[in-house]
Amino acid sequence: MSRKLTKINLDEWYKAEEAAERLSQNSGRPIDKAYPRTLARYRKLKSLDIGARGKLYWKADVDAYVVATKRGPKAKEVNPAA
Repeated sequence: MSRKLTKINLDEWYKAEEAAERLSQNSGRPIDKAYPRTLARYRKLKSLDIGARGKLYWKADVDAYVVATKRGPKAKEVNPAA
């Protein structure tokens, strides 16, 4: 079984730590290094798997993304009938 190998320009991609640092700069608050993975899962950032445990994140997407300073409204709790 053969894999198609393609060359990528690493200057166009961030590692998770670099992406989190850039998101922190964009947003003006600390961003956890796991957050780029969450954004990639929701397809907010383009990502590239480079192994079983590694990902790269597209610089253009990361540079343009700003994490909101305030979360949306919380869901209202439904009280069960007593």
